[in-house]
Amino acid sequence: MHKIISLPLILISFVFSTVRGTFGIFIYIFLIWAYICLKVISALAKKIHFLKKSENAFTLFLIKIDGAPDDTISRIELIELAMANMKSKRSRTLVTVGGMAIGIGAIVFLVSIGFGVQSLVVSKVARFEERRQTEVIAAPKSNLVINDDMLSIFKNFPNVEMVLPQIAVVGKVSYKNSSTDMAVYGVTEQYLEQSAISPIIGKAFESNEINTTFEVITSKQLEDTTQSNTKDEILVGDWVEVTGESNSVDQYQISKVTLPAEIQDREAVVNKAFLKILNITDNEALGTTFSVAFLVSGKLFDQNQTRIESLPIDYKIIGVTPDDATPIFYVPFIHLKSLGINNYSQTKIIARSEESLRGVRDLVEAQGFISNSVVDTIADINNLFATARTFLALFGTIALFVASLGMFNTLTVSLLERTREIGLLKAMGMRSNEIRDSFLAESMLMASLGGVLGIGMGFISGKLLETILSLIAIRNGASWLHIIEIPFFFSMIILILSFLVGVLTGLYPAKRASTISALNALRYE
Repeated sequence: MHKIISLPLILISFVFSTVRGTFGIFIYIFLIWAYICLKVISALAKKIHFLKKSENAFTLFLIKIDGAPDDTISRIELIELAMANMKSKRSRTLVTVGGMAIGIGAIVFLVSIGFGVQSLVVSKVARFEERRQTEVIAAPKSNLVINDDMLSIFKNFPNVEMVLPQIAVVGKVSYKNSSTDMAVYGVTEQYLEQSAISPIIGKAFESNEINTTFEVITSKQLEDTTQSNTKDEILVGDWVEVTGESNSVDQYQISKVTLPAEIQDREAVVNKAFLKILNITDNEALGTTFSVAFLVSGKLFDQNQTRIESLPIDYKIIGVTPDDATPIFYVPFIHLKSLGINNYSQTKIIARSEESLRGVRDLVEAQGFISNSVVDTIADINNLFATARTFLALFGTIALFVASLGMFNTLTVSLLERTREIGLLKAMGMRSNEIRDSFLAESMLMASLGGVLGIGMGFISGKLLETILSLIAIRNGASWLHIIEIPFFFSMIILILSFLVGVLTGLYPAKRASTISALNALRYE
């Protein structure tokens, strides 16, 4: 019965002592940092008498925070004792703190490169605005289509800011004596803005219309008002069988149509690859007119047995984008839709915030569509660099481990040299726990100083490397490279790590010093 009752009491006592010990460690850490900051400030302004008075007042304030009884030595006094011991062995202290700083600096240098390169890659992959966007397409071999009705459903989803459809077709471009096929995208001005497609020469077209009231004129309707002048003329909306197409793979008939007469401002934004393939220079690009015939797949119509090819239409170049990989150009969305297109190739959905994008994508995918976002790529990049930073941190930890061995050796040698001093202090009434705390204070002071200096060394070394690489990049026509980044939470982790190293390396010498007999210590030679 007594054992049953005593078990909870033992547990409560253990928890209380653990909490009290943990709280005491945090108080000790706070006192050490406050003391270091106080000494640094006073060293920078030795001639200010007001500061000296404030220093004394702040020291008394720290002693009150310590809350040590009157018959014991306060931890502030133990910290000052540890500082005096470090000053007395200045060369040894500098070597120990320097080794600790090199170990911490190696970790900071390597990991900060990982953070910096990660931020650089992510910034190149996507702008901040693109992190709340997703591209939606219909699943392959499904009956789903993206049309006006589906766009209305997407717009009614919670946290959806904009829905921007896109039409992708093939354009048969003719310019002077050259002719080629290339991709054409029917988009709105908002689509270009949200996709960061900005012309470096000229401007983008101003058109955000996505609904049209134009009717596709059939050949019969046209015959009621006009008569054909030649037998070879192909009328608007007339179905014909193109010679050589009867044995093609799809064997679809092609309907020749043209843009309605109401469509004005036939302007296009092209990329540099477009200019290159047509042998148009940047200087003569703006205002240049080229001819294009749009070839529209049957999947973009309600009846996917048909295909439409427009009669050649002249477009004027008003803007040039920097992309030089694949030749493409953009025309107003309403132009392609006026060809009778009912279904769209894809749509871009923009959420109100990056956090709400995941919920929007879930709703889209619940409809059976596929959503792709640059957020997925960023997540893969973050996972890759997280693994790389782990390996880099392991390499730096090796240097830190060697530095911690040096600190342990320093404290052990200091213990042997101060054995008689410890005996004298105990004979004068200093308690064992106070002896232990003085050694812990010395180890934590050296570790914390090494941690601060290590962060500075790692940062400066990283900036030197960044400067060298940036100068090389600028010489080759690139911009300044920001490859060094030290997040605040990482700095805090490094400082906590340095304290832990100080506690672990000083724990054994401190424990051993507290158990030394005063009588045996006084006899020690």
